[in-house]
Amino acid sequence: MTAITVMQVFLRFVMNSPTSWSEEIALLCLIWFGFLAVAVGIRRHEHVAITFLRDLLPLPLALALDYLAQLTMAGFMLVVVLYGMDLITLAGVQVLPASGWAKNLLYYPAAAGGCLGVVNALANIVLRDVTIPEHDEAEVAHVG
Repeated sequence: MTAITVMQVFLRFVMNSPTSWSEEIALLCLIWFGFLAVAVGIRRHEHVAITFLRDLLPLPLALALDYLAQLTMAGFMLVVVLYGMDLITLAGVQVLPASGWAKNLLYYPAAAGGCLGVVNALANIVLRDVTIPEHDEAEVAHVG
């Protein structure tokens, strides 16, 4: 994505001969990277979370809240997959004007990233990989 953008800037401002397709391809790369980053963020617990309430709860309730958060993320990503598939179908055989590539390539990242997000959220649940809030050692040993 960066290489394509740098090439486009160079060709436009230095060579005075821009390409017509580079912005579409850079956009496609940006969409892919964005959806894949969301899936990776779910697996690594790097998503935005407000932990104030969770940190006030006793450990069993805090863990339950984290499991609920993982289920909620899985559900949301499933919705992203379903709507992504609808958009792929809706785009049909349309083509992007500058590159001539299929327009539905813009929506495949939603389906792929959504599937990976669902898998990662469910993996966090199955592997019991949730965030453990700050509690004393005796309470953690009792629950774990």
